[in-house]
Amino acid sequence: MRIAKLFFLTLTIGISVTSQAQKGTTILELDGGVSIPLGNWGKTSTASSLQSLNGTKSDVNGYAKTGGFFSADGAWFFSKYFGIGGMFRYGSYNMKGIDSLSQGYEESFDVDTTRTYVTNYKVWSVMPGVYFNYPLVSKLSLTARALVGIADAKTPQIYVNIEDGGVTDPPAIQYSASKVAFAADFGVGFRYAVCRDIAINLKADYFYTKPDFTISNTQRITNAGREVYSYNQPLESVNFAAGISYSFGHKHKSS
Repeated sequence: MRIAKLFFLTLTIGISVTSQAQKGTTILELDGGVSIPLGNWGKTSTASSLQSLNGTKSDVNGYAKTGGFFSADGAWFFSKYFGIGGMFRYGSYNMKGIDSLSQGYEESFDVDTTRTYVTNYKVWSVMPGVYFNYPLVSKLSLTARALVGIADAKTPQIYVNIEDGGVTDPPAIQYSASKVAFAADFGVGFRYAVCRDIAINLKADYFYTKPDFTISNTQRITNAGREVYSYNQPLESVNFAAGISYSFGHKHKSS
């Protein structure tokens, strides 16, 4: 319910630009695409590095796989080239390197088999800001944007089922954690008007947030295996999207 309210709020106060932008124009836009995690968030540890009998503590790697996202924008333009508003975006990222995680738990726990089950990262954000639109040729514009706001990020739950000597041992679970933090987004794109009110666009942007997660784990008999109680790494990504926008409120030219 909270996300739905923010969705409609950002549609009202959001920002987007098209090659048809004029002073007083209002624009609504929907986009979707792929998001590529950067830095430690998108890296994995090798199985051998996870096999320490003393445990792998405070692993900085986030194991985030390339994910998908959608966004909703709304805009009001106070001039021909500039508008103000905001964007709502939601993205989801599966985990990679699960085989390495399972092998690391198996070797460090010194058991016969482990099976690792994971959920995914979820990140939604609300960011107001400023957009710039510059016409290049007829119907085609270069766009840019700068947004700042908040992001609510959620880490995956990692559930490790352990079997040794035909007996199922208590599982090792790293529970999901969530945190709200500052977020920023900077992007560029191209916009092509197919008619007076409808345009299609291609965009690329950089997204950044750094939530300081506190993570709960089940109690273990030994400290072996990967064990993370906090995660304070940037969740940053490069994103590529395509979308469609609808504009209204144009000033009609007199004949």
